[in-house]
Amino acid sequence: MIQSHEFSTVKYIKSWPDCHLLVHIGLYTATKKDLHCLLHSSDYLNDEVSTTQHTYVLFQHLHQTGFHLPKQVMNAYIRILKAKPGIQQRKDGDAYLETTYNATKIRQDTAASLKDKGERSFSLSQTLKYLNHELVLDSMGTTSKRPELRKLLEGLQNRVNRLEELKLIKKHKWTNTQVDKWRLINCIPDAMQFDSSSCGLFTLKFMELWTGNILSSTFTQKDMINFRLKLAVILVNYPWNKVKGSPGYKPSNVEETYRLEHNEKKQNNNSLL
Repeated sequence: MIQSHEFSTVKYIKSWPDCHLLVHIGLYTATKKDLHCLLHSSDYLNDEVSTTQHTYVLFQHLHQTGFHLPKQVMNAYIRILKAKPGIQQRKDGDAYLETTYNATKIRQDTAASLKDKGERSFSLSQTLKYLNHELVLDSMGTTSKRPELRKLLEGLQNRVNRLEELKLIKKHKWTNTQVDKWRLINCIPDAMQFDSSSCGLFTLKFMELWTGNILSSTFTQKDMINFRLKLAVILVNYPWNKVKGSPGYKPSNVEETYRLEHNEKKQNNNSLL
């Protein structure tokens, strides 16, 4: 729930022109224009988490219909979630929270595009991390044909196949590595979302609260209105936001390191084989 004193931060956000940078957390930045989706209840955040049976990595990926705003907001909050102590430990196993950028890369991977990749490849080393976590993939309901989920599973299978060709999989937590044959289970049969603009908000709440079988805390469609503003406040007032000036901003005495993210960015830029 957003507190009365936090409305000064909302007012601060609204006071800036669209091009003004308000969030810089790790590798992720967001302008006033990017935060527009949090200030207006009918706008979209990039969305969609997927679910599968055997393992439990949380992938966030793009729903390709309708009008969608930039994904910086999603990635910035996912970065905050990843920094929370104990966020990976869930009742039913460890969770790996993935950003839109890497989830999109998975969907683009084919057997042909991976054939020259070696053990120093960023995409393959990232997939080895997934193998040591449990895997959730899709929050779309059963009315969806789930083309994005299918594409993601195909790309993930292609990566796993390449890792097996290179004999790089020494151990893993998955029941099996036949990703494209996993049975899809609709874990929550009743609809929770009743509008067409809160997909990304539900995605973030699931990434934060899903244990593997249930939600550790319940929320409803009505909660999304408040969560929009709360999310904007969290991003702008986050202690390690490099953009300071919000009336609610409070610096931390603890220095946060982004060494892992910087290494990932370097590996992506170098396009290692």
